[in-house]
Amino acid sequence: MKRTLLAVFSAWIAATSFTVAQAPAPKTVWDGAYTQEQADRGRSAYAGQCATCHGATLEGGEGAALVGKAFWDKWREQSVGDLLAYVSKNMPLHAPGTLSPTTYGDIVSHILKANDLPIGPEELTPTTSAAVRIVAKDGPGELAASTLARIVGCLAPRATDGTWHVTRATVPERATNATTAPGDVPLGTREFTLKFVLTPLTSMVGQRVMVTGLLLGDGGVEGINVSTVKSVAPMCN
Repeated sequence: MKRTLLAVFSAWIAATSFTVAQAPAPKTVWDGAYTQEQADRGRSAYAGQCATCHGATLEGGEGAALVGKAFWDKWREQSVGDLLAYVSKNMPLHAPGTLSPTTYGDIVSHILKANDLPIGPEELTPTTSAAVRIVAKDGPGELAASTLARIVGCLAPRATDGTWHVTRATVPERATNATTAPGDVPLGTREFTLKFVLTPLTSMVGQRVMVTGLLLGDGGVEGINVSTVKSVAPMCN
């Protein structure tokens, strides 16, 4: 009996290990999110609908630049689906939302191609792009300065110089994309200085708080220009 149970247990461990090992890695733009044909169509659509504002080579003008640092600062750590949804809702500037879904997909494909991101085996659609992450080739990185971000951590007592700090804080994530309830977020190892605080915080000292605001320096290295501070748990644990 013991041998039988041991064999069954060993088989279960092996099966579980195999399942974990086979879990697919999250898809990124480096796996290819559009086709060459889409990008070709998108180049023509962009020239007719977007170039007047964003420049013939996506270098920017009346509208923002869509290549290089400007593209990565705006869209890294988001999804291609987020980019597609934004373009579909807000562009062209003087007639937002008036193009066909296919045309919007083509234009976004052209933007990805212009940023030297590789082609893939299937066309870009709201469904195929939803889970495709926009990350640097060497993996996720810090959010850019001036990004509206959210952190969760422990509010420390006010320092002798009058500044407020959040300790055991999470890595900043875009506030507009945050989906996890702040009370359930595992705490991290970072510390942030809160700048331009306009609301009383004394009653929240020692509590778990959620802070939203603009990052000062990449990743908030110089602090956070605070928009809101909210207690999400009475104890920081």
